Amino acid sequence: MTTINTDSSADSSPPTASFDVGIIGGGSAAEALLRELAPHDFSIVVFETGLVGGECPFVACMPSKSMLHDASSGSKWADAVARRNDIVNHLDDSGHRKGARDLGATIVSEYARIAGDHLIVAGNERFRCEHIVLATGATRVSPDIDGLDTIGDRRWSSADALTASDRPDRMLIVGGGVIACELAQIYPQFGTHVTVVDPVNRPFPNLHQRVGELAAEMLTATGVDLRYGCTVTATSMVGSNVEVTITDADGDNKSVSADVVVIAAGRHPSTENVGLETLGLDPRNLDVDHFGRVAGAASLWAIGDVAGGPQYTHMANRHAKVVGQQLLGAPEMTFDGSVVPSCVFLNPPIIAVGPSPDDLSGDDDVVWAHVDVEGFPRQITDDLPAGFLALAGRRSTRTLIAAHGIGPRFDEIIHALTIAIDGAVLLDTLVRTIQPFPTVGEVLGVAFSDLLEQVDKGDQR
Repeated sequence: MTTINTDSSADSSPPTASFDVGIIGGGSAAEALLRELAPHDFSIVVFETGLVGGECPFVACMPSKSMLHDASSGSKWADAVARRNDIVNHLDDSGHRKGARDLGATIVSEYARIAGDHLIVAGNERFRCEHIVLATGATRVSPDIDGLDTIGDRRWSSADALTASDRPDRMLIVGGGVIACELAQIYPQFGTHVTVVDPVNRPFPNLHQRVGELAAEMLTATGVDLRYGCTVTATSMVGSNVEVTITDADGDNKSVSADVVVIAAGRHPSTENVGLETLGLDPRNLDVDHFGRVAGAASLWAIGDVAGGPQYTHMANRHAKVVGQQLLGAPEMTFDGSVVPSCVFLNPPIIAVGPSPDDLSGDDDVVWAHVDVEGFPRQITDDLPAGFLALAGRRSTRTLIAAHGIGPRFDEIIHALTIAIDGAVLLDTLVRTIQPFPTVGEVLGVAFSDLLEQVDKGDQR
């Protein structure tokens, strides 16, 4: 392992150390790349000023799933917070840092910038790296809301909401996507009144319409005030309250009082202030190919959220595997070589694989099957909620091409759907496949049969 001098008084003119790979950012994508390269003879330096491991294990995926579980299990707030804090190791990343070092990485806790081809500057040190990998993640979108900067600590991010020790009585969430809906299911079950405001007309507009409708019904049933098709236009402090102005599609304004305002309006790739301009690149328009290479630069790569595309940990892991293969000179995979499954971990969870109904509209070769998930044996024995599953198939190939649904334990059966779509498995084969009794997966047998029937009807036209 290369040894470096991190004394800030060191001469910064020539490179003070050389590495095969320099990774800017120490989140899940970086950790996955370390695992790919660890068995091989690479010297690697990772630059991270925050938590090594990134947001997922500390302020995103893991705490949200913990709180969702405890909320639905009837736990008390204090108990849920204590268990969550144990799961996220009380925001202590020492285990992740040790894991990275055990994989052969040198960790530099300084802000890093690209200073030229193969050159990174961090603190007063200059590092020559044969390959530079951007793994800087994504930055939260800050919407243009009048007065938002005047409410101080009453403005929360999703990370604040998932690390909070105290529970507000009233929460207003700006945004109605994945994170917003997960928070909107967590907090009401502990007694918080939640209002969700989003300019889109319904939850999850890129999914099958019935999925969004059922999600809205589920959240409304728990007391969530859903304001889709509306926009937050102003916030201000009035005494101890945050007064929020909500403008609807007709331009009418209404005021809602809250204790905190959570901004969950999306995220964009973190490409600013990393020195891309020194390479003649536009940070607002990073061109990343399907092997992870950044166009216009010498051996610059991007993985994870910063590379664009779906912002999932499993996508970051795929990016790391692809770039790892490129660095090893043994390319097999690409960023876009497989279909990408997605889940929203509500209760019941939402799943999606493949194109949306809007993407497929107008294609006469495509048919849909719809199954209401109700009355299946395992659903009855375990007192599980109802659900809905929509499958799309292509007549000409007799294959499954898309699946959208909301239903109990669907996050555990999505892998079967992903394999079927990714592998272009014939519907005739899927129908013959035995689903174990009694499992939630029995719904797949019904759905596959219904879809094949639709395909056969189409072939007889």
